[in-house]
Amino acid sequence: MTPVERLRNAIQRLLNDDAEGWVVSEFVLALGLQRINSDQQIESTPWVWAPKDQPDWITDGLLLAASELREDADVDTE
Repeated sequence: MTPVERLRNAIQRLLNDDAEGWVVSEFVLALGLQRINSDQQIESTPWVWAPKDQPDWITDGLLLAASELREDADVDTE
C-alpha cells in the first residue's frame, strides 16, 4: 500500500466515525510544523501537501473551500 493510500484510508476511518456516508474523493493536508534550529530557537511554518496526481485546480479549490468554511464558522449571526 502506498503512503497516499494509507493517508486516504486513515482519513476515511475518521470520516466513518464522524460523517455518515461520506467518502474521501480528494484531499489536502495542511499542517503546522515546528523544529528547533541550530540557535536552539523554535521555528514554525505552515506546510501543505496533496497527492502528486491530484490536479492543482482541485487542491486550490479544497484550500479555498476550507478557508471559506472557517470564515463562515467565525461569523456571529446574532
